[in-house]
Amino acid sequence: MPRYLPVANPQNRFEATRLEYDAGEAPEQDIEVLEDRARSILSTNDSPDVGFKWSVNPYRGCFHACAYCMSGDTLVLMGDGRTRPLRDLRVGDDVYGTRVEGRHRRHVKTKVEAHWETFKPAYRILLASGTELVASADHRFLTERGWKHVTGVEDDSLLVGDALHGGAEPVASEDLRIRSITDLGYSMRMFDITTGTSDFIANGIVSHNCYARPSHEYLSLGAGSDFSRKIVVKREAATLLREAFEKKTWKGDVIVFSGITDCYQPLEAKLRLTRQCLEVCAEYRNPVGIITKSPVVERDIELLQELTRVAGVRVTVSVPFWDADVAKALEPSVTTPERRMKIVETLAKAGINVGVSVSPIVPGLNDDHLGDVLERAANAGAKHAFYVLLRLPGAVREVFETALRTHLPLRAEKVLRRLREAHGGKVYNANFATRMQGEGVYADMIRKLFERTAKHHGLNPDEMTWYATPATFARPAPAKKGTQTSFGF
Repeated sequence: MPRYLPVANPQNRFEATRLEYDAGEAPEQDIEVLEDRARSILSTNDSPDVGFKWSVNPYRGCFHACAYCMSGDTLVLMGDGRTRPLRDLRVGDDVYGTRVEGRHRRHVKTKVEAHWETFKPAYRILLASGTELVASADHRFLTERGWKHVTGVEDDSLLVGDALHGGAEPVASEDLRIRSITDLGYSMRMFDITTGTSDFIANGIVSHNCYARPSHEYLSLGAGSDFSRKIVVKREAATLLREAFEKKTWKGDVIVFSGITDCYQPLEAKLRLTRQCLEVCAEYRNPVGIITKSPVVERDIELLQELTRVAGVRVTVSVPFWDADVAKALEPSVTTPERRMKIVETLAKAGINVGVSVSPIVPGLNDDHLGDVLERAANAGAKHAFYVLLRLPGAVREVFETALRTHLPLRAEKVLRRLREAHGGKVYNANFATRMQGEGVYADMIRKLFERTAKHHGLNPDEMTWYATPATFARPAPAKKGTQTSFGF
């Protein structure tokens, strides 16, 4: 079934012109397949943070697209003390957010960093003062019990009688106690913003606002909805790979599928570009690494067994979350963690070297999932495991923060605070040698916990060593005219 969503992309850093739609006017976009006619297929990597040099990307963009809303009438406290409807805010506007200083929360000015809209079921929150707030179920507000979703999240939802926080002392007053929470029974266009403080003042109440996306900006596309709906494909990928293998300079290094997006995303079931490339690798006995989160990889088990026999292959299944609700919130178009672990089991039983990538680790969100994922992976037959700390380069930060605040607003502030702790005070630090696993006390804690837990379950946590596998590459003898190479599957 086609899936549609309103066009919503952060500003492309390489474009001077910014396109904005008026409220409710963003067109809805279906998936679109675009052709990449580049005459090369191998991408090189010069980062010391990963163990491989070469990767193949048959696809750019990913339908999986693994990134809170309120009524547009909601009045937001601006930096000049006035109020403005949420729908009318723009990137760069000054608004008031809050900051915790010691034991107190203070109003502070902050800038709007992103402005989004969506269409969701609406709920009305009525306060004792008569103030009304209309928001989606996954929006959250600051209460005397901490950040709480409007409804639907066990132990983290608003309750009648809760006192909301106005952003300054006292923490709450009787006027701000919730009198009722009502499902309005219909969906409506809603809006949200990203701010520098991760919150803003809405109707007098404190309200809370995957690494491949930047590559889409190089194609003059957006890193938001364009990434998941405009998929660029290289239909000649296998032919280009064969040409690369025939060059005298090629020595048979490990090739990883893919360095940017999932090589087994849904389109692969139809286009078979990854399979065609793997057939070339088997023909030339070139070792392969695969990173995926898709069950489509199970289609190619016999081909992977052949690669195992003639060259060497290692499949890594991405399982960053074990909580199914969290996984659905941040990876809405991807199969469940349980199903992904079934991929591990199926490949392991077929004799294929398989492991898991607990990536990205989102501090404050899934670092406590490590034990469950690694234990289940070991029980399923995994042999190795690795992780990468969440990276938010360029426009990815805006996309991620929007998704986080939309679907898991209760966790957003903690996540961003932990990220800064692990990246030297920044949400993202691009420095080689530290960008993948972070630095500092918190990052060291995650690293030690991961290594200790992986080794406890018999999983090799050393990602680098495998890519130094012995070369098996050998060019096949030229085929006679009228014949065709066949692997029997």
